[in-house]
Amino acid sequence: MKPNFNAMTRKELRAYVLEHRDDAEAISVIVEKIKADPNTHWYKPEDTDRFPEIYAEHQKRREEAQRSQENEP
Repeated sequence: MKPNFNAMTRKELRAYVLEHRDDAEAISVIVEKIKADPNTHWYKPEDTDRFPEIYAEHQKRREEAQRSQENEP
């Protein structure tokens, strides 16, 4: 019996997909979750020249999000 992919968090679903790479249904659900996330940012091929800058911005946002989670009660 397969798990309920729609009930899983993105983190849980990602872990599942990494363990079950041939599960097309799970991959489809995680792609739809990523597409539906308003915070997902899609880059263009020409953005590869700015990769170091983009990566630094991503790391900064990630660290800020982590700090804000740690400060929640």
